[in-house]
Amino acid sequence: MTGRMSKVALLSSVISLCMATGVMAATIKELQGAWTMDGTKCEDTFTKKGKSTVFKDRTASTSTGLLVTGSKVAGPNAICTTRSVRKQKDRVSANLSCVDSMIQNDMTVTFKIVDAKTFQRYDPFGDNMYVTYQKCDM
Repeated sequence: MTGRMSKVALLSSVISLCMATGVMAATIKELQGAWTMDGTKCEDTFTKKGKSTVFKDRTASTSTGLLVTGSKVAGPNAICTTRSVRKQKDRVSANLSCVDSMIQNDMTVTFKIVDAKTFQRYDPFGDNMYVTYQKCDM
């Protein structure tokens, strides 16, 4: 997975966090936990460590998972923080500040909550292009 793709994947989870900051505060409970891209097995990405769910190998370039814990969102290579959120029809747009081991980057990400176990992250370059994430029951 390229650095850009890793950051985008991480941003998806942060988007979930964004909902907790006001626009969709009631749904944050549904977004807590582990998420993985549709088609990826949760057990290949995450494992249990005591009562916590953690990445099996957070540095693996193939990891497509996201962990939402409280107000923190962790992806394979970065952690993001929500700077602002705004509702746009059936979607939410979030301004995020992300940090990996070397770079801080701000960006806007758009997503849609499909149901309690599914959300879609939209590609910034194509309105009908998105990646679907499924919640892991860990």
